[in-house]
Amino acid sequence: MADRSAGTVAETHAAFARDLSLHDIPPHVAQLARHCLVDALGCAMFGRQLPWSRMILAEAVETGSGGPCEIPGEPGLRLHPPQAALALGAFCHAFELDSLRKPGAGVHAGATVALPALAVAQAVGASDDDLIAAIVAGCETMFRLGAATLHTPEKSGFHAPGLTGPFGAAIACGRLMGLSATQLANAQGIAGSLASGLLAFAASGQGGMVKRLHLGRAAESGVLAARLAARGFEAPHAVIEGPYGFLDAFCSDTAPDLLTQGLGTNWALETLCLKRYACHITAHAPVEALRGMMADHGFGGAAIAEISLQGSEKLVSHHAGKAPTDIGLAQYSAPFVLALSAYRDPEDPAAFSDDALTDSGILDLMRRITVTERPGGGAKGWGVDLTVVLRDGTRLTETRDSFEGTPERPLSGEQVCGKAMRLAGDDAAEMEALCRRFLPR
Repeated sequence: MADRSAGTVAETHAAFARDLSLHDIPPHVAQLARHCLVDALGCAMFGRQLPWSRMILAEAVETGSGGPCEIPGEPGLRLHPPQAALALGAFCHAFELDSLRKPGAGVHAGATVALPALAVAQAVGASDDDLIAAIVAGCETMFRLGAATLHTPEKSGFHAPGLTGPFGAAIACGRLMGLSATQLANAQGIAGSLASGLLAFAASGQGGMVKRLHLGRAAESGVLAARLAARGFEAPHAVIEGPYGFLDAFCSDTAPDLLTQGLGTNWALETLCLKRYACHITAHAPVEALRGMMADHGFGGAAIAEISLQGSEKLVSHHAGKAPTDIGLAQYSAPFVLALSAYRDPEDPAAFSDDALTDSGILDLMRRITVTERPGGGAKGWGVDLTVVLRDGTRLTETRDSFEGTPERPLSGEQVCGKAMRLAGDDAAEMEALCRRFLPR
């Protein structure tokens, strides 16, 4: 691969993406990209049925029908690439089921890289091998961008995937379109001006539906950035690290060295994390711990007197709310999700239904859950200390720093396809064909 030691970050990322071939990618990394794509398709199959997704799809159809892109689960419907990316990205993130990175960095690979890349691959007639290489290129650059932010944009109220997503989508889609390195750098410059997304929904207690839109818009923005760059549209190449650039504008603390460190030798996609539960990732460790306790000791939700949860600063500041007014906000609340998991199977997305918002058992237990920061410097990450006190006085404690689906405990290809098939529901036959295509045994 070409020397990428000089130039701006956007130029370095562009040269990497342009030069990358499937032969450069270790087989296990390419397999992770396939897992990411299949998981995203399953999430989108499920998410497309939800009311907020239907609204977004109606807008996409009205503004972009008649294109070359098929939408899984929507036979006969074809959209142009930007509108397909908008719909698919929003579908994928529609119910808190889509992939991300561990440790968290505000990046969602399935919704903002894999699915917009799939839409563009259809439009340009790219091979599946080219698609997988493009997904790897987009993830390798986007994951590094997210890591360099130190997850600080969300401290100021930005929803990070809406900021990082356009960059990852622009790289993946631009590569599939055959953009030059200069055009790919311009695409990132354009993406920087399309980055958006606010966490007002998390603080206001109302309007959680908008969260789903952020990732659809990020996917759409990446496609738009690549298409404009292909037409010769120019933008600043110092968009990431330069004055008034991405890091300067959105972050209170940064690690710029991470933007290019190990690019092409250390594979950021190895940090891919796939979800088992339809909730924010900060709830996964305590839910898995609680469900394990319930299985080992044979108790249910009614037997629990109180729960104490200790975790990260972000868990306390962003995910400890106890007054969700819609299911989107409920999925964002660790106390609500933990209480729901005491009464319902959290691996079944149907458990997160609107009636859970008025379930007296869930609401009562939620109010008896306390969330505090871990002592002794454990203010970051997804690890938790969970203490459950039963009504008979039994006290159970567990520390959990990883869970199934994390890089330490990855899902197998069979598990990935199994999740996707379950999520596809009535469209399981179509999903099975996609599994065979992208994850051949």
